[in-house]
Amino acid sequence: MSSDDEVRAAAHAAVDEAVAVLRAGRDKPLDRIGKAAKDFLTEVDLASEAALKAALAKSTPDVGFFGEEGGGADLNTGRVWVADPLDGTINYATGSPLCGVMLGLLEDGVPTLGIIDLPFLGTRVDSGAVQDVDGFDEAIIGMGDAFHQGGGERLDAYLQMTVDVHRKAMRFRCVGAASVLWTWLASGNIQGMVLAHNNPYDVVAGHAIAKASGAVVTDYAGAPLTLSSPGAMAAVPSVHSDLTALARDLAAKT
Repeated sequence: MSSDDEVRAAAHAAVDEAVAVLRAGRDKPLDRIGKAAKDFLTEVDLASEAALKAALAKSTPDVGFFGEEGGGADLNTGRVWVADPLDGTINYATGSPLCGVMLGLLEDGVPTLGIIDLPFLGTRVDSGAVQDVDGFDEAIIGMGDAFHQGGGERLDAYLQMTVDVHRKAMRFRCVGAASVLWTWLASGNIQGMVLAHNNPYDVVAGHAIAKASGAVVTDYAGAPLTLSSPGAMAAVPSVHSDLTALARDLAAKT
């Protein structure tokens, strides 16, 4: 089994390969491959995931791999890389810099390592330090795109929480990329974030980084976040309880 330092170095090297794919495809016409309503992927997503998988298979052959586009290993057993090869595909495809590569490591279902690179913002994190505040009215809170909620009462509750956050926080952010929100939280640029889901490729890397940076990472009800949680959120210690209170109806609907 590779040492922790070797595994971390392998992860950074693999992310380098994926970032190169994103940069190379930046100014080229992209075909949009349908996934679901309001969602698509591009050939860059696929090429980036292939680059990650190939690099990690060579450097850490004893670690499994699970990617957003191709799936893969059982997430609950052993060591498994979890990758979002292009987070914020719609942003990327429309020329926005708010996109990134996310790579996390699970050990028996528990996030232990994360790397996020935002290539068009010149930022990479694998740890950080949150910036706490004195109260919710001094906090900047990021919310993930609501379309992940599907429809019905859960969507309504998520949209209502978005309104409540917008009213009560100092500022509100919705950027269309979980990678950006996790990075901003770990870097002290925001104080809380709520995702509309708990997809492992959008959460595992950020979960590990946020915890290492001093954030509280939970589900909507405030319970410890696991792979089976219905949704994910994280915040600085002083803000988390207020965020959980605002998510009470959403937690009930999920």
